[in-house]
Formats: sequence, structure tokens, C-alpha cells
Amino acid sequence: MIPSLIHRSLRWRLILLIASSIIFPMLSTLLLATYQAGQILQKEAKQHLRQENTALANNVNQWDQNVVKILENISQQPGILAMDAAAQKAILDASSRVYEDIYLINTINLNGMNIARSDEADLTDYSDRTYFQQAILGEPITREIVLGRTSAKPAVVFATGIINDITQETLGVLALAIKLTDVTEKVQAVTLGQTGFAFVVDERGKILAHPNIETVYSLQDFRDYPPVKALLEGNSGFFMFEDENNIQWFAHTVVLPNHWGVIVQQQQREILERVYRFWTFALFLTLIILILVILITWQIANHIIDPLQRLSQAFAKTGQGDLNQIILTNRKDEVGILSQEFNEMAQQLKDLFNTLEDKVASRTEKLSQANAEIILLNQKLSDENLRMGAELVMLEKMQRMVLPNPEELSAIDGLDIAAHMQPASEVGGDYYDILRSPSGVAFCIGDVTGHGLESGLLMVMTQVTVRTLINLGLICPYDFFIRLNETIFQNIERIKSDKNLTFALVIYQENKLIISGQHEEVIICRNNGEIERVDTIDLGLPIGLTDDISSFLSYTVIHVQPGDTVILYTDGITEAMNPEEKLYGMDRLCAIISQHWNQPAEQIKNAILEDLRQFIGEQKIFDDITLVVFKC
Repeated sequence: MIPSLIHRSLRWRLILLIASSIIFPMLSTLLLATYQAGQILQKEAKQHLRQENTALANNVNQWDQNVVKILENISQQPGILAMDAAAQKAILDASSRVYEDIYLINTINLNGMNIARSDEADLTDYSDRTYFQQAILGEPITREIVLGRTSAKPAVVFATGIINDITQETLGVLALAIKLTDVTEKVQAVTLGQTGFAFVVDERGKILAHPNIETVYSLQDFRDYPPVKALLEGNSGFFMFEDENNIQWFAHTVVLPNHWGVIVQQQQREILERVYRFWTFALFLTLIILILVILITWQIANHIIDPLQRLSQAFAKTGQGDLNQIILTNRKDEVGILSQEFNEMAQQLKDLFNTLEDKVASRTEKLSQANAEIILLNQKLSDENLRMGAELVMLEKMQRMVLPNPEELSAIDGLDIAAHMQPASEVGGDYYDILRSPSGVAFCIGDVTGHGLESGLLMVMTQVTVRTLINLGLICPYDFFIRLNETIFQNIERIKSDKNLTFALVIYQENKLIISGQHEEVIICRNNGEIERVDTIDLGLPIGLTDDISSFLSYTVIHVQPGDTVILYTDGITEAMNPEEKLYGMDRLCAIISQHWNQPAEQIKNAILEDLRQFIGEQKIFDDITLVVFKC
């Protein structure tokens, strides 16, 4: 019976044909897509957890390292090492003003009693503090979580020993207390759906940062919380657990170098909820489509044949030029709409033939007007591009004009000098200069933050200021850096810029170098090929960062012999990346210097730049590159 019905009925043939060609492939596709979607969603959720936790861990670790660096810099100041209360008080006050989140810096003698502190509170006995006891026992950096006495908010105390550089004797302890504001904000910024959150614990499992402020204020002990317990046992990575409320969680844990733990977690129900919704949606969609296919096919079989034939005839006559064809119908379905659209189309064709010339003329006029406006806008854009290009070219030429030329370098007796600067864009932020003065030959090198127009302008300001100071005979490192910082800081404030620059001054006198200012390491290659690296981190502070850097200034003296080579550079060389995103680095730079140390300065410079170009390959240069080489 069914074959006979199918043979005689177009309606059933259409239903079976359309249903079989749509439903079965669709069901197979939906089942496969649903399974794959579930796998992908779970993988994406885990990846999201890992990415969020990795980013948060990096931020917290960077914050910790920055605080450690500040502590070490202060502990190595000559005024701190003097163990004099007045000298220490001045340095602690200056440091407290520079670092806003630090609310207390103090020095402690070997008996645990305050020597000096950055606030006006009474001197206190800290001998019972864990961080003090660990620092006295020789621990390089100690940390202790405390509740602020005034704010009742958690804070971290960092401490380190005050060590005599010559005798290596422990003179006392330097400690600073810093708010956990930055760490808390970073934790609160982590959001994963409605249930996901992050928190940080110390090496004993106490909460340092948590979205729930009350939990943080109480320094709650989380050592028995499953992911924290796993961290304390030395396990990190992905973790699934069930809390005391029988809620299943996905978690990702990371142990920081300082033994703190960072945890990001999200409920398993929320992670898998999208998979369940996808399954439900797929089944519902399949059912709806099946019903619609049957209904639509039934309607097509019952109602479309005759109207289509009439439409076909009307189209044929219209195509032969009879534009008076009209289809009369009362239907409101697709066929009725199609009939109405045919009638409207026929009327529009008649109107089009009647008004074609007027419409063409009107459209032509509008296009002409639009074209004229486009030409005017293009001209304005071209003029603006020319003006901006001219300004960039002018500043670029100005930068190159203020650099020392080969004639100036060759006129310096007793030194073989070579230099190179390549900006990352039209205008760079790197700076170098080489000047003769009564005190010797002054080599200057600096790196303005960023590059472009604003950085290039600050570079020119620095060059003019440096030359003026040296020509006035102000070559003493202490006075030179105070005046340079005052001038640059005032200009930065005046133009409302957020730029600053690292800057090093190397004065060459007969058989010695006087090095001052904070910049990259100075490399000295001895006349036997041995490499020495001079760290400048403790010789100053970035220029323009604050109005007074006097407490951070220092210098060092290095003796040199004929044939020794000195290399100055900016981080555009050491931090250059190849296509695999690996850094060029100090080790590779020192290696290429060791291979060519016995050659003239120009050949050493060319060898470094050629090795750098081979390392970078087709990778874009992201930072300015500056290199100065001179042989004694």
C-alpha cells in the first residue's frame, strides 16, 4: 500500500524525500557536533583556568620581585650601611615618599631595637618578630604576613640583613611593610563566570588575597582546604575536589618562587552547564526541524503546484514583453506573497520603463556630488598626512644632527671609537653622546621609555641638557645627575608627559673609568679576552621619575689598560626577539664580543650588529637599538 501511495501521491514523495535528505544527516551531524562541543568546552574551561592562573601568578610574582628589589636597593645605600640613625632616617623618608604603598620602612639593630623608621612613631623592640629572627640567621629575604595596627588590613613585611660589603658582617636588619592593595586588586579582577574566583595564600596556608574581604582581614588559615593542602604537599597544576558543601570544583594551582600559592577555581557544574544546554538545544532543534519539514512539505504538496503553473505562464508572457500580467489570488501564504510580489514587480517594470531616463539623470547627479565630496576629503587627508610626515622627518633629522659625527669621534686622541643607533620607528627614544671635557672623555647613553614623537622630543631635551652641563664643566657625577634630573623632571611636568629614561655617564681618564647612573650593564673586555660586567642598578635612579634622586646616586671606578674594550648599549639589543620569541640576551652579546675583542672598534661594532640581524631574521624590530664601542 505504501509504495502505491508514494507512486500516486506527489505530497508523500516530497515528504519522504525532504525528510530523508535533511533529518538523518542533521541528526548525525548534531550528535557528532554535540560530542565534540562537549570536549572542546571542557578543554577551553581548563585552558581558561590555566591562563587566568598563570597571568595572576606572574603578576603576583612580579609584584613580589619589585618589592624585593626596592628592599635590596635601600639596604645597600651608604647611609644605611653607616648604621647612623640620622642618615638612615633621611633615606627611609625619601624612599617612603617614592614608594606610596610602603607605609613603614625601618632599620633594626642586632638586638631587635629600632634604629630609624620612616614614620613618626616611637622606636620599637622587634626582637620577637619572625622576619627579624630569620634575617639575623642569614636568610637573604624574609616575609611575614601581618595585620596593620592602624588599618586592620593585611600587609606583608619584607626584611633583609644589612651586610657590610667588605667584611660580610651582618650589621642589622632593614624591614619594610607594604599594603597588599595591588595583589588584592589583581585577585578581584579574575572573573570566571558566576562561580569562579581566585585567591593567594602564603607558604603556611594563610589567606593573603581573596574576593571576600572579611576572609582576608581575618588572615584565615586555609591549610585544610583541598587545593591549598595539595599545594603545601608540593603538588600544583589541575585539581578536582569536593568542598564541605558537596560542590564539585575544577581548580588550577601554581607555586610561586617565594613559596606562596595562587589558586583559581570554578564550579564543575557551571563549566559543564554549557555542554548540557548544548545537548538540550540540539535535541529540541532536531524535533522542531522534523515537525517543520513535515508541515512545510505537506503545504507545498497541497497548495503550490497550481499557483506555480500560473506564475510560470505569467512570467513567460512578461518575458515576451506583455507587462500587463496580473495574478489574482487571496492566499496569504508564501505562494500568495510570491503572487503579490510578481504583481508588484510587473508594476515596477512598467514604472521603470516610464521613468528610467529621469532616474538615471538623478542618480548620475548624486554620484557626481558624492564623488566631489570624496575628492575633497582625500585632499584634506593627503594634506594632513604630508604635514605630519614633515614633522616626523624634521624631528628625525634633528635627532641625527645632534649625534656626534665621525669627524668628532676621530678627533679624540688615544681612543678607537665606533657607534651606531637605529630607531624602531621614524623617531627613536635612544640617546648617546661622546664629549671631550677637562676631566676626560665623557660617554653618555640613555633609553627613554617607549619610542615615537614624545620619546624623541625627550631624547633631544636630554642631549641639549647634557652638553650644556658638560660644557659648563659640571662633570662631578653627583652634581651632574642632580642638575640633569631637575631639568628633565621640570620639562616632563610642564609638557604633562609620563616618560622617563635610564641614563649612564662613563668618564674615561687615563687608565680608569668613572661609571655613574642607572642603565644597562657596562661590558669591559680586557686585552686578554676576559669579559667583565659592571651592574649599574645601584648607581642611580631613572631620570625624570622623581624630583630628587640625590639619595640614590653613586659611582664606581674601574681601572683599564691599553687594549681593553668598553661596550655600552641599550636594551633594544639584549631584549631583541627572534621569530621563536627568544631574547638575544647578555650571554650571546658577551660571546660575540669574546670572538672579536682583538679587532678595531668598528669591526667589533659591525660583528655585534651582524650577529643581531642574523638572530632577529625577518622579525620586526620593536625597540630602538644603540651601541657604542671604544678601545683604550
